[in-house]
Amino acid sequence: MGVDAADVVTAAGGLVFDAVRAGWAVDLYLETADDQRALQILGASGRPLSDGFGCEADWPSAIFLAADLHRRHSGVRSFVRDADRRERTDVAIWGEDCPSDLATGARIEHKLSHAAAAFKRHALDAAGLTPQLTQTEPFRSRGRRPPTVPSPARP
Repeated sequence: MGVDAADVVTAAGGLVFDAVRAGWAVDLYLETADDQRALQILGASGRPLSDGFGCEADWPSAIFLAADLHRRHSGVRSFVRDADRRERTDVAIWGEDCPSDLATGARIEHKLSHAAAAFKRHALDAAGLTPQLTQTEPFRSRGRRPPTVPSPARP
């Protein structure tokens, strides 16, 4: 869950690409569902985040979200609290000024595959951002186990 496509691509674009490539179902919810081209380059698409956001039946195994979105969106805060109570969904957050209820978690990093780095570079360009890539994407994890993405299968 992110503020917009640029936010998701910048903070978690490599994670999104690697998760899609590994066969995971990746649902992206955006506060501002703007130009989708950058997300499509990563193999995903974004949906608008509604005020009454939540899950009824199929809870995700992991939630990655922007600290800014958590701070501003009461529905997201409620969703994260519900996920935490269920104890089967791990939560990780990106961004500065991590909310105090999520700041106590372990620092984790997603190491980008070579393909993820290449596709993220193109997605950043499509979002109108200057590609400044690192080999990892940092998050704070509140889960009982850090959320991880399996390495994509090799042909």
